[in-house]
Amino acid sequence: MAMNTMSSLFASLSFSFFFLLVQSQARGLGRVAPALYVFGDSVMDPGNNVFLNTRVKVNFTPYGIDFPGGPTGRFTNGYTIADFWYKWSNKRSHKPVPLPYLHPLSKEKSNTKGFNYASGTAGILPNTSCNIGENLPLGQQVKLFKETVEQYLPSLGAYNNRAELSNALSKSIFVVCMGSNDYINYLEPGSNTSKLYNAEQFGEFLVNELGNHLQELYNLGARKFVVFEIAPLGCLPDVIDKTKPSTICDEQINGLVSIFNTKLGVKLNELKSILNGPTFVTAKSYRFIHNIIHAPLHHGFSDSRQPCCASEIDGSGDCKPGTVPCQGRDSHVFWDRVHPTEALYKRIASECFNGKGLCSPMNIIQLAGKL
Repeated sequence: MAMNTMSSLFASLSFSFFFLLVQSQARGLGRVAPALYVFGDSVMDPGNNVFLNTRVKVNFTPYGIDFPGGPTGRFTNGYTIADFWYKWSNKRSHKPVPLPYLHPLSKEKSNTKGFNYASGTAGILPNTSCNIGENLPLGQQVKLFKETVEQYLPSLGAYNNRAELSNALSKSIFVVCMGSNDYINYLEPGSNTSKLYNAEQFGEFLVNELGNHLQELYNLGARKFVVFEIAPLGCLPDVIDKTKPSTICDEQINGLVSIFNTKLGVKLNELKSILNGPTFVTAKSYRFIHNIIHAPLHHGFSDSRQPCCASEIDGSGDCKPGTVPCQGRDSHVFWDRVHPTEALYKRIASECFNGKGLCSPMNIIQLAGKL
């Protein structure tokens, strides 16, 4: 009993220290970049899926229980990584985070601060998860950004000429977090991709496709990139409950993901060598999350296995609508059976924003200041 009390106290103190550290780091920061453009899946989705013909949307409680105003379609209890970066990148951190790109009001007022095109279930490949409804695959998200650059931004009158717009884009930060759903589809029994490619071939194919889309963004004006590794999918509660590994995580599945992550580093170096002037930062989230799951108390969490909300019985991993989630959300790693809590997102966001190690070779503050 005493040991449990000490563990809980340690977790509580660790989180409190981390919270104060984040607050002090974020306070007083000016705008670090002209704009933040986000491309991703449900980890980054601010609610775009709400406006798509899909059943994969979470605009109901308990989602958003810790988000100002309640549910928005974010697949967590509060803010996402991109939300924190937006807030910390602005002088007025109390300002509301931007609406989803597909929201009817997202472009009603002049917006030069960036857009979030992320979509739950979306992948790098165009057909990923299309059997369960609409999403915005990475190629479509890039097309929406092209629409932003060629039509919306010039219409605002905020830039005197194309050179001024290009300069703003070159200083903006582009976040890309994709690939998890491609692997989830690859692992499904009888999937077409697993028939066409072995593990090594699939990792190579997926990284090449991602590289093509990064090059498209570069051609549209992007120069500063933050590209996420795929997280350890074998540690998701949903996966563990299905595969029942003898270890904490299903390391066979994690091994597949690691192939992609290794090739990602090679691809980003290749793009850096053939393109003129881009900077690629890798968010090395795989090992970071893997370590937290294996030693949660050391990182200020008390639970890295059980999701914070009761799940639907349809196998989606989503929370049951209207259920009451756990009380200690700040000490849980997982919100539902697939997605992290705001607490984990905040930890990742902070370490990458102005910390060391998670984002390499530099953090976002350093990236923003790079000429």
